[in-house]
Amino acid sequence: MHVLSSELIRKVDRYTDEHHGTFTTLGRDLFRQFGSDRGKSSTQVRNLQQIVCSATRFADIEDFVKNQMGKGDKNWRALGEDVLQQLGQLRDHSRTLADDSEDQLTVRLRLARGWVRTVVGEYLYQLALKEMGDRT
Repeated sequence: MHVLSSELIRKVDRYTDEHHGTFTTLGRDLFRQFGSDRGKSSTQVRNLQQIVCSATRFADIEDFVKNQMGKGDKNWRALGEDVLQQLGQLRDHSRTLADDSEDQLTVRLRLARGWVRTVVGEYLYQLALKEMGDRT
């Protein structure tokens, strides 16, 4: 994989931190929409995290979401456009950070991985809150 300069890495991390609130809102929305699979995290959310962490092309992430929406899943149809919008913002921002196409791809993937950590982290936090509330 292409190595980014430390300056670009800082810019990517700063963007992820600055948009943390927007990303956590999507994580809460994912929890409301997908809930859990018998007390465990939703397979759909785990699949989203897996594709983001393993993708070598940013378009693979977008295509995963579109594919899930196209399968007729009501949860993905309810949230897919929001997910795609946030991914589109990551794609657009990568162009402002890097001129070189290789840098842009690496920036996009790093942005997506920061994004999914925040989104899934919030989803799991909401799952934990629900489980703790169910025990009281």
